[in-house]
Amino acid sequence: MVSAPVYDKSDPRSDKVFPYHLPLTPEWSEYKDPYGQTAMTAAGAGMFVKQPIIVWGAFILAVISLVNSQPLRQSKDSTSPLLTLGMGFAGVLANIMPKMMLAPQGQTDVPTPSP
Repeated sequence: MVSAPVYDKSDPRSDKVFPYHLPLTPEWSEYKDPYGQTAMTAAGAGMFVKQPIIVWGAFILAVISLVNSQPLRQSKDSTSPLLTLGMGFAGVLANIMPKMMLAPQGQTDVPTPSP
């Protein structure tokens, strides 16, 4: 029976790499970002119900989430702060664009009084 040769595909430099793990202390525990999750939910809800105050609040929470991001403490399945900021910005655009693009209704020429 003939079998194909098995090649070692591991990195040849792996013996020079030392594994490093962050210490298990409260300041290095995984950080769950409540601002990002709230901003994503509020931006979606604000676009759905068309309420500008909810959308602007979501955008502010997204900025807070971006400023408060801690990449070393984020869990692997956490949402990126840039994605959260993009969702907040999309909510603002979805709320503002129809108001900017539609012509005002009910405006007519003002009649001038005849002398």
